[in-house]
This record gives sequence, C-alpha cells and structure tokens, in this order.
Amino acid sequence: MVVPHEVPLGPRVFVNRTPDFERMTEFWRRRSGVARVGVCSGLPGVGKTAFVRRCVQQARDEGAFPGGDLHVDFGPVDGERLSVSDALASCLTSLGVAKDVLPASLAGRANQLRSLTAELPVLLVLEDVTDPAQVVPFLPNSQASAVLVTSSGRLGELIMDGAEPIPLEPLGGADGAHLLRELAGARVAAEPDAVAELVRQCAGLPVALKVVAARLVARPGLSVAALAQQIAEDDRGFSAFSARGEEKLAAVFSTAYDALDADAAKLYRLLGLLPGADVAPDTAAAVLDRSAAAVAALVDTLDDAGLLNIGSTGRLSLHRMVRRHAAHLARLTDPPETHEAAKRRLVEHLLVKAAFADLAALGPGRYRCTPGDLTQARRSPFTGADARRTALDWLDAERANLLAAQRVAADEGWHDESWQLAEALTALYVTRRYLVDWTVSSELGAASARQAGNAAAEARLRSFGSRAWSDLGRLDRAEEELITKALPIAEELPDVRLRGSVWEMVGRLRDVTAPGEAAEAYQRAIALFTSQEDERGVAFVTLFLGGSQRRNGDWARAEETLRAALPLIRAVPDTRMEGRCLVELGKALHGAGRPEDARREFTQAVEVLQRSGDQFYEAQAHEALLAIAEAEGDESAGRNALARMVEIHIRLKSPRAEELTERLARYSKG
Repeated sequence: MVVPHEVPLGPRVFVNRTPDFERMTEFWRRRSGVARVGVCSGLPGVGKTAFVRRCVQQARDEGAFPGGDLHVDFGPVDGERLSVSDALASCLTSLGVAKDVLPASLAGRANQLRSLTAELPVLLVLEDVTDPAQVVPFLPNSQASAVLVTSSGRLGELIMDGAEPIPLEPLGGADGAHLLRELAGARVAAEPDAVAELVRQCAGLPVALKVVAARLVARPGLSVAALAQQIAEDDRGFSAFSARGEEKLAAVFSTAYDALDADAAKLYRLLGLLPGADVAPDTAAAVLDRSAAAVAALVDTLDDAGLLNIGSTGRLSLHRMVRRHAAHLARLTDPPETHEAAKRRLVEHLLVKAAFADLAALGPGRYRCTPGDLTQARRSPFTGADARRTALDWLDAERANLLAAQRVAADEGWHDESWQLAEALTALYVTRRYLVDWTVSSELGAASARQAGNAAAEARLRSFGSRAWSDLGRLDRAEEELITKALPIAEELPDVRLRGSVWEMVGRLRDVTAPGEAAEAYQRAIALFTSQEDERGVAFVTLFLGGSQRRNGDWARAEETLRAALPLIRAVPDTRMEGRCLVELGKALHGAGRPEDARREFTQAVEVLQRSGDQFYEAQAHEALLAIAEAEGDESAGRNALARMVEIHIRLKSPRAEELTERLARYSKG
C-alpha cells in the first residue's frame, strides 16, 4: 500500500516563527502515553495553515510518522462543513481500508481508525476546526502518533484535556520587515520607517504582507513609502477586514487588484464568488469561458500579485480574507447576469464531468434518469485501463465542490442540473461510503426533481438514497424515503425499469427489516426487469433473491434460484457478481447438508473472485471452506483456508484481522 502524504506543501518562502518552531520541536519529542495533540490558533491570515504545513514537511523529512500523514479540512464550503463521519471514511480509505469492511457508524469508524493507528504512527492534520467534537474521533491510540489542529478559536476543552496550545500572533515590526525582505528583496532595507508603516498597515498578517511584497516585486520603481502612501489614501476599506480593531486590510488587497489587467481582475472577482474551497484549473477556465492556456497565464498573473494560492496538486484557492475582498469587488463591479452566467458555467462543467465519471465508475448498464445526450458528442476525460479509479479519485477530490455546485443549482432554480448532479454523485457515495453526504445530496436532488416535475428522478434518488439511511442505522428514515415516498411515485409512472429498481431497493431494505417479505419484492423487480429485457437487472436481482432465500433457510429454493442466476450473470458478464453468486450457492448447499457439493462451488468461487480481484467475497468463500474442513477434521485444508483469510483481512485493513491472526496461531499450535 502507498503511504498517504495528504497534507499539501507549505509556502515556498517561510521565515520567522523561530520560537514557535522551537516549541514544535519539543512537541514532537513529547511522550506521555497518549497521542500528542497540538492546537494552532490565531487570527485569520496570521499564517496557521502555512506554519502547520511547514511543520508537517519537517516531520516528513525526519521520517517521524512512517504511517504517513492525513489531511481533513473542515472549512465551510458554501456554508456547509464536512461531516465528521465522512471525514473519517476518507481517512480510513487513505489508510487502505476497503469499502466492504468500512463501518457505517461514526463510532465504528472512529474505533477502526484507533485500531489501525495503535501500532502505526500517523500524523493527522485537521484544519479550520470550530468544535472539539470534530477532533475527538480522530485521536489515535498511540503515543507515537500526533494530531495538529488549526482553529481561529482556542478550543479550550481540548487544552484542558491535555492538548498543547500553539497560539500564533501577528508578526511584530522586526519579523514583518524580515518577511518583506525575504519576499521583496533587499531593497526594502533602505526604507526602514516605510517598511514599519507597511507592516502596520498589514496588521502583521502574512497574508497581507505577501500581497504588498508581490506588488513591490512587480514594480521595481515603486518605493516602499509610495506603496504605503497608496494604501493609506485608499478609502475602499471594508468593515469586514478588521483585525482586533487594527488597520483595515482591504486597501492592501485593493492596491494589488488595481494593478491587474481586465481579464485577470475578472478571474479574481469570479473566484471570490465560486462555492468550494478551491478549484481545478479546468474549472477556472470553464467559469471564465476562456481557453486553458489563456487562464493559465491569468493564474500566473494572480500568483505574481500574491492574491492566489496554487497548491502542490495545482488546485487554485484564495485565502479566506482575500476571497471576501474578491467577492465584495465582484458584487460592486459586475452585474448580476455576469455572476449568474459564471455559476451556470461552473455547474454545467462539473455536471458533465461528473456524468462521465459516473459512467466510468459504474458502467453504462446502470439504470439512470439522467438523459444520455448530456455526454453525447463529448469526449470522456476518463479513459483507458485506469478509467474507473481515475473517475472515482476525481469525484473524491471534487466532492465538496460538487455538492456545493448542486446547492447553487437548486438555489438558482436550475433543478434539472441539481438532481442530475445528485444522481452522478451516487457513484462516489456508494463506492467510498460517504453516507452523510449521500443523504444530503439525495434529499436536495429529490426536492429539485420534484420542482422540475421529474417524478422518476425523485423516486430514483429517494429509493437509492434509502441505502445510506439504512447503513446509518436510520431504518425509520429509510422506510420513509423508500416505502412512503419513492414507491408510490414509481408505481404511478410508466417507467417499468424504474419500478424494477425501486422494488429491488425494497427487497434490500426488507432483507434488514422484514426478511420474510424480501422475496416478494425481489420477484416483483425480476418480473419488471424481464418485461424490459433488462438482462443486467434480472441477473443481479435473481442473485439477491437467492441470497435472501438462503438466509431464510429455504435451501432448495435458494439453490434453484442461484443456479438460474449464474448463466444470467455470466451473460452480462460480471465476474465479481459471478463469484458472489457461487459463494451464495455454496452456502445454500452447505446449509442443506451437502458439504461436498458446497466445497466444489466455494472452490470455483475462489478461482473466479481471484480473477475479478474481489478479495472480500473471496474471504467469505475461504471461511466457508474452513467450516467444512473443520467439520471433517481436515487440518491441512483448514489451515490453508484460514491463512488466506488472514492475508486478505490484513490487506483489507479489516477489524477482523487481529482475531483471525490469533485464531491461526492457535490453529497451528493445536
């Protein structure tokens, strides 16, 4: 497994903060029996993120955390913050946990993270935390691990529980002058009084000093005194830019903005309006409606002006204070139609790319309400042998922006785009198990589908979203979304495939809530899919029906159903589902008291699942073979099956790995 190094790199130039780095040296060395927790607090713009990221770079260089570093940004996106549960899912996935063994509950995910980090030193960086409750579930179970938190508040409860306070103050005159010299060159040393005034005007905040330094670099003939005077005489300061009653900072940013050409200024303003913490360059090009090359040049201009941050992965962002300045200027400068057009281009760009990602991740045979012409006559950005992984990684990287774009679409009344984004996003949610986001997106999308008059899309989103509610343990809400809302809508519509998909979801919910009623729902779904010649739907639901019959102890009927499912699945074809079907068939035969027949099916399942790469269900086959071997007293076969189970569960980072390892040790001794 690749060791995760998720924390972005810090700024290219970083000076000062010597006492703070000395404190961090002691922090890294500290051992008190529990994971170290540091809370870096201070004003917006004081440099918390840059400081913490530089600390992470130093820790990487020293090899302090062989388990890697994980990054969670709780900063609000379009007014919403990332849920703790989904953030835990992201961390677990980065540590190699397979979705099949990923717990659904927040408590289960927190426990699994603690288990994984008990002997694997990791560093977790949690940015823009507002509440100690966001931190507690991430605390590792090892004194070799550490958590670094950034927050505008001091998070006193964490400090009281033993966290190390790391307050960052604005730079004083000497330190601010030092930073200016490093960024703008030695010429500033010739004007010490003007430099001191410039530092004061910037309130000692590095975010502002970076901007004025960029202005001095861009204008070699501009004296520090002249720049300080320009800022002092600027009367466009905004009340939002006040730091503890000190000088307003808007004039600092305005001075840099005034030097931009028209296109760069427009991009700056539009970036201030976009939802999301950052954007990819192709998204910026789509929003500005310019070529990628043209926007790359404008990005360089904004970077040179000190107004734009370019992350180590190439994504573009504005510091929160700069972003507020850009958004304010956009509202002052541009007519509402310009804002609306930019948002429309953003939504359409992300929607089309998300639709392609959905197709690459889950295949074209999946039932969808989104019209096919959305992607027709366009080239997919996700191609080749790695298309599925690349598509899911893109959805994951953009997940906050995609959900924010969906909210923008709903707020603007673009309801078709809103529900289509929701449908595309399910490809990510069902695969990476972001259950909370799934419920939010599905509800928003279903409401938009209703507003758009698309009853089929509403039924689809509510029925499929019921899986997230069920996995979260909210069976009452799953019942409401599926049985009370989605099913009556679907039953009134002529879309037979939709009705089949909804009845399939009813069967899957009934497997949990009323197992005796699941078969009837599955049989309805099969009949509906059959009438539409939906071979994929018939094949998969027949498998689900056979599994339900097997769990209810109806061995003979389960065998009959599963044997009927096998050729249907092979005709699709789907190797993974074929392997699952063979496992279910083996379990049915074993339950019926036919171990030899069961062994044959399990052995075949192992071969098929090894070809498909689905190790979770392969482990189930080996577990069944182990049970047969133990019943027959075949110690060699049992040891082989258990050894493979251990190997798989360790690779999947399963909570069962430790238990199975101990069992194998006892088995070998016995």
